[in-house]
Amino acid sequence: MNKKDLINLIISITLILSIGLVIGFSVGYYRTSANYFPEIQIVDEINPGIATIKLLEVKNGQLIGRISGQNARIIYSSDSILELQKESEFSIPLSQVNLQDFYVADTIPENTLYIASSQGKYYYSIFDKRAFNISEKNRLYFSSSGEAEKIGYLPSK
Repeated sequence: MNKKDLINLIISITLILSIGLVIGFSVGYYRTSANYFPEIQIVDEINPGIATIKLLEVKNGQLIGRISGQNARIIYSSDSILELQKESEFSIPLSQVNLQDFYVADTIPENTLYIASSQGKYYYSIFDKRAFNISEKNRLYFSSSGEAEKIGYLPSK
């Protein structure tokens, strides 16, 4: 084997090893990056363990909706409770919805977090059912628990 053939053989082997190294590195990089950047999938529910109630439409005097995720209960008047099975549709007669039984949020001043009765000694979260029963003329509104406690109100039990 002459000197020229030996140089060509060394160059060929170097090229083959270089190409193999580049291909091996590229394949390895692609495989590892695929593990770090998984395929994005669109799912219907973010957390299927939580009931999601979708109000779809009002038609022929009925409020129509669908529930997914888990079973749930809708209370739409003081004596009307609807037990919903997951992945089902429901309808509620609008004539049976009694909003007088519920607290109207737009009557609460902005930044209010607690309500107390001027006749009582406890304050309640605006989400507490007991706050709903305080007559509007007796309601005192607070933006913090400290504000209520400062004038002598105690946290509800």
